[in-house]
Amino acid sequence: MPSCDKRFEMRLPHGEKHTAEAMAQRQGITVSELLRRALRAYAGLPEPLGENDRISVAALRRRINAIEGRLGFAVDAGTAADLGQARADAQALLGR
Repeated sequence: MPSCDKRFEMRLPHGEKHTAEAMAQRQGITVSELLRRALRAYAGLPEPLGENDRISVAALRRRINAIEGRLGFAVDAGTAADLGQARADAQALLGR
């Protein structure tokens, strides 16, 4: 996850601040994280992968590579394209 090294201050009416605090508490996150998620959702940005997800995607990529290695040259064009797309999808997730 990218570093949060910039500070952003905003003023809210008391009711909206209380709502944000209550929502964050129900989700078990900070108000800052709640607002970061809301901003990403509004802007159409993907959520960054957590450490466990990154490990899972990396393991999936290794499995894809191992399957390709076992198949060798006996792969038809469709299977090769599918494996290539799976590898690209895994890399895209890691690059979030």
